[in-house]
Formats: sequence, C-alpha cells, structure tokens
Amino acid sequence: MKREMAHATESPVSSRFFTSSNLLSILRALLVIPFVAVMVSGLPSARLWGCIIILLAALTDKLDGMLARRFNEITEWGKILDPLADKIGVAAVALVLLWLGDIPFWFVLALIIRDLLIFAGGMFVKARYGIILASNLLGKWTIAAVSIALFAGVLALPSPWLDMLVIASTLMLVLSLASYAARFIELVKGGPEGSDGNS
Repeated sequence: MKREMAHATESPVSSRFFTSSNLLSILRALLVIPFVAVMVSGLPSARLWGCIIILLAALTDKLDGMLARRFNEITEWGKILDPLADKIGVAAVALVLLWLGDIPFWFVLALIIRDLLIFAGGMFVKARYGIILASNLLGKWTIAAVSIALFAGVLALPSPWLDMLVIASTLMLVLSLASYAARFIELVKGGPEGSDGNS
C-alpha cells in the first residue's frame, strides 16, 4: 500500500477536466440513459440493444485508460470520473434488472451498500490526506465478476447459471469490502506514511 501512496503523491497529475479520457468517462456514464430507455421499452430486441450499449460502455472504459496513458492525461478529475462512471453504469444495470425481476433485491442492496461505503471512505481519505486510493486487484476482480453477472442478466441467462453468478459476485462484494475496510483502518491508524500493506 505504501507503493500506492507514493505513486499517488509523487506522480505528476494534472488538474485538467476537459481531456479525451475524461470525456469518454462522462460518455460512459451518460450511456445509462439509452440503456434504461431501451430495456424498459418492451421492444422484442430490447435486450439485444441493451447488450450492445453495455459493450459500447466497456469499450469506452478500455479506451479512456489507454488514452490517459498514451497522451499523459492522468488527472485528478480522471481518478474520480472513471470509477464514478463505472459505479453509475453498474448501479443502473442492476436497478433495471431488479425492476424486470431478473436479479434479487438483496444482490442489488449488497452492491449499492458496498459502493456507497467505499465512496464515502474514499472521500474521507481524499479530504483528510489529499490522497485518492486506487482500486486494488481484488476490487477490479469484483467489478469484473459483477459485470459478468449483470451482463448475463441482460442476456436473460436461465437459472441456475445466473443464480450461481449472482452468488459468486456477492461473495466477491463482501471480500472486496473487507479488503477496502482493512486499507481504510490501516491508513487512519498510521497515516499515509504508516501504511505498509498492499491490499
């Protein structure tokens, strides 16, 4: 974790807002509008279009990271907009699938509570220490697992396959929240220089 702190504080980071990578993150967040509209439209091809929009969002996610590194567009805004766009997209898909009866309420509740707690902790760390903590490997795996489960829901994958993906994703949500909580407690106790884990 100390390496993360060093990278967060030593790497040159711009305060620019209007960069190509940031605009792609904003576009990814805005894609929830056509996604919700098409999914609740009742059209026979609604789920097909929903899958296309999700794939487009995934493409923008890939591109914004590539552009940020390629053109040295790593910004403070980007560190906020990129994960925020991801969370908005995941929450929108989950709520639509809940509305359609494809996934259980407890899964959506676990997902939203986890994201809210991590967001609140991240804002506290940013305000107190001036640090934006990057997602760790477990957090990235968790988002990948949740995304697969939600994509399967949009595809209307039948049980028990969708149920197994939902359960596996929920376990990942719990583990990743515990990991972030451990990092948060370690940081609060020791301060930015006192944390030597890399969880």
